[in-house]
Amino acid sequence: MPQPKSKNPVTETDLFPDDAAPSDAASTRAEYLHRSRSGYTKIRHAFVQEPPSTTRSGSRPAMLPAFARNHRAAVLYLAVLTNWTWLSRSGESLPADTWIRFLSSTKPGALTWTPQSLSHAWSVLESCRLVTRTPDYRLRKVTPLRETGDGEPYTRPEGSSENLYFVLPHEFWTRELHATLSWPALAVLLILLKESNGRPWGELAVDRAQKYYGISRTTAEEGLTELRKEGLLDSRTRYVTDHDAAEGRRQTSLHVLNDPFSMKYRQKLQSEAQQRRKGSAPKRPKKKKKKEVRSDEKPETQE
Repeated sequence: MPQPKSKNPVTETDLFPDDAAPSDAASTRAEYLHRSRSGYTKIRHAFVQEPPSTTRSGSRPAMLPAFARNHRAAVLYLAVLTNWTWLSRSGESLPADTWIRFLSSTKPGALTWTPQSLSHAWSVLESCRLVTRTPDYRLRKVTPLRETGDGEPYTRPEGSSENLYFVLPHEFWTRELHATLSWPALAVLLILLKESNGRPWGELAVDRAQKYYGISRTTAEEGLTELRKEGLLDSRTRYVTDHDAAEGRRQTSLHVLNDPFSMKYRQKLQSEAQQRRKGSAPKRPKKKKKKEVRSDEKPETQE
């Protein structure tokens, strides 16, 4: 018996989905951070402070002073390092509008981005020898250079004595702190991430901020105040051992970062990333044991 014809037969055009909405800032960040996999970004200590050497006594400021009037350039460099994990694999070059979308936020008072401000930030990073940009058809291919500003090619730090690093959790991006923290707060956050690497607290005495990190006392005070207001920091005054002090100790300010920047949280991210790497590593095939042949047995032969 012939089947009755449908009043509204399905055509091939009905099988296509509707037009998708364009990616917004939050979804772009979520996708790119997913591609980065680890949950954090590695940053060399030398980005914040030059280590002691045989030719200089004590540590000295590194790259932070270069960003005092170029806040956007600092955020942009952190974005390059965060995305380099997957960009280095794909070889892609991102359009300016895509970088702007990754960096943008609709939160009140957020850092704004335009093609002009992005171009200026790239120029600052190039002058600081932190990135190179080369023509790639109609785009510009961005390649990071080492955090020290020495112009050497960037490699991921692995924790040797010459390549000590701290980690910046991806919550910095998902909570849009990259857009809402002022330059003083961002500078202090980077300093304390470095100083609390391997211990729950970090030292930052405001009267020594200029000498050791290249930021003014006012900048350090403003940054500490803002981080406390955001609930990201607790501070206490304590005496610490100082062999050069008359009393053998000195009074200083100690600071503990709260989640998602606490030492415990950062170590958790690193441990989870390590477990994922172990889980994704191909297992080596087990070697088959050769069957032992007893003296009273003859080995099997294949016909």
